[in-house]
Amino acid sequence: MKFYITALDTSGTVTLHRDSVPAAIKKASELISDGCLNVEIVMPDGATYRRGEFEQLKERIGA
Repeated sequence: MKFYITALDTSGTVTLHRDSVPAAIKKASELISDGCLNVEIVMPDGATYRRGEFEQLKERIGA
């Protein structure tokens, strides 16, 4: 499965993908630390999780 991470940085929109939720959360956290804005993780079913919802995402997958 692909989990997409989207963010906004100084040069525009960034879209990355990871193969697991833990990897997606890790990358999203790195982007936030780097100063990116509007960081979101998009699940394969289209559900979107924003910065304050990453714990919910962990609970959803049982991590």
